Amino acid sequence: MPGFLFCLIDSDNHDFIPLRPASFNPGKINMRQHINKSLHKLLITRLVISALVVSLLVSSMVIYYAKDRVSGIAVDRAVQGAMNISVLAADILNEPGLPRRNEMQSLINRLIPYRERNNYASGQYVFVLIKTLDGTEIARLGDRGVDSNKAINAIQQAALPIPNKANQVNHVLTELDNNFYVLLTVPLVTQQNEVAAYVEAIFAVSQQEINKVKARRLRAILISIGIVLLTTLLLYPTIVQLLNRVTRMSRQLLNANLETIQLLGSAIAKRDSDTDIHNYRVSIYSVRLGEKLGLTRSEIQSLIKGAFLHDVGKLGIRDNILLKPGRLDKDEFEEMKTHVQHGMDIVARSSWLQDAEEVVGHHHQKFDGSGYFGGKQGKDIPLNARIFAIADVFDALTSKRPYKEPMSFDKAMSILQESSGSHFDPEVLQAFQQIAHTLYEMYGRGDDERARHDLEDIIEKYFRQDTALLLG
Repeated sequence: MPGFLFCLIDSDNHDFIPLRPASFNPGKINMRQHINKSLHKLLITRLVISALVVSLLVSSMVIYYAKDRVSGIAVDRAVQGAMNISVLAADILNEPGLPRRNEMQSLINRLIPYRERNNYASGQYVFVLIKTLDGTEIARLGDRGVDSNKAINAIQQAALPIPNKANQVNHVLTELDNNFYVLLTVPLVTQQNEVAAYVEAIFAVSQQEINKVKARRLRAILISIGIVLLTTLLLYPTIVQLLNRVTRMSRQLLNANLETIQLLGSAIAKRDSDTDIHNYRVSIYSVRLGEKLGLTRSEIQSLIKGAFLHDVGKLGIRDNILLKPGRLDKDEFEEMKTHVQHGMDIVARSSWLQDAEEVVGHHHQKFDGSGYFGGKQGKDIPLNARIFAIADVFDALTSKRPYKEPMSFDKAMSILQESSGSHFDPEVLQAFQQIAHTLYEMYGRGDDERARHDLEDIIEKYFRQDTALLLG
């Protein structure tokens, strides 16, 4: 009846399971829109993060360049003043013997009016020493802005080399008392261009110059961030177009893979004189039991693949054995058991199907170790195989086959319970008992179209929605 939704309530765990007509599928209507929104949201998030990271990198480069710019301006001014001393000192240094202290002190005192008139905009000297090449101090210029001991320690820690060649100026930018300073050593040469002494000096960068650099740095950072964001915005339509194309191709590839396993599973069932609906029902039973046990998304994907291809190895079994109407003898049964190995060989050839090996290779194992192939027992048997074994036997018991009528639900569950601990994992079987009756009412009474339809919904949920994770 239109407008109504019937449901079953599982009395054991109060699960709500809708009973809806096969044609009614509201979740599938907006699936493509949901995937597109998810992709676009994820794309925008990643682009914004990428833009911010690039902006931070660019900003770091700008900050580094700005500091280097401070160094360049300060060094130029500092060297200019120091070289003036060198020029003025040439006549004094040209006289034989050690330079006279009074004359050298008078010489560096000339820096005071120089720094006040010409150099204050970019900075000024705050400490100057003149030393002979053997390190003897012959003149000093101090300043109230810098403690002399701190100044000397800063120069010593900088470990600038003593200049021994004309025009060899050594410098380094450092921070002292929260201000920027240029530490430098400058040679003092005679008129014959020989180094006779040298200057150790500290040049303080003015706050005015630092503020200018900070302002330029801020502008450069904002411009850089703006360029990055604008570029990202311009690239967005192109990226979306490419993403949509990749998404379509990925969905087409996924659909091809899913169709292949369904067709292959159905072909095997047909060859085995079985009905392909068995694969649909047993896959649904396995998935619902896996959900009950809390399997992850990837584990359920593996379970679905394995459920459809559990008997793929029967392609390698001869018809006279596979289609034999009567009971197989010992040798025939041994050959029949090889279908497990054939199946593992087949799925191993595909990277997309390799995770189906848990079910394909172990669905005939028994909990007590009496099954095949490989002789595993207990928890050593993969969980997906233990789940599938219960679903497979339950469907075989409750389904109509050419050689038998369907067994009642109660009788089938009684047989399963008798094999608890021997064939089946007791914990997994207990979980199945909680959902078995609901599943039987929905699919075990011959509603084949419903089984096909609902398995398609399951595949949509566990496989096709993964398209939204392409950028993950």
